[in-house]
Amino acid sequence: MNEARKLAEMAPKIMNAFHDLGRQHPAGERLSMRQFQALIILYASGQLTLSQFCEKLSLAPSTGTELVNRMIELGFIEKGAEKRDQRLATLSVSLKGIELLKQRREALTEMFTKFLGPFNAEDRLQFVSCFEKVWELIAKYQSGKSDEKGK
Repeated sequence: MNEARKLAEMAPKIMNAFHDLGRQHPAGERLSMRQFQALIILYASGQLTLSQFCEKLSLAPSTGTELVNRMIELGFIEKGAEKRDQRLATLSVSLKGIELLKQRREALTEMFTKFLGPFNAEDRLQFVSCFEKVWELIAKYQSGKSDEKGK
């Protein structure tokens, strides 16, 4: 597929453009990239069982359990009981985790402000519009994918 090849060529260039902006993590952030990814996925999902969490991160149950336990120990994730079935443990982002994500969003806002600084107003709007369109397409086909799993 020619489109896939184009994306494979563009993605590293785009990621490099953002990477060149420098440090984007709040000072004192103690999470590894995998831990931060787990926090984002859990936050976006609202609440997950351990098996759902492992599935979303493509982790073996033992690796997922170790990751969760470490993040609970750090105070970024909380473990609770599933409302419908008390035997199932659920995971959610703690207030400390939410605060860290908020700090990260602020750091990203600063990064994008710096990145978009040289753009004129029309190009800024077009740039943001492109990202909104990308997200719209991703969401459209992600929801279709989740519908497929349910069949």
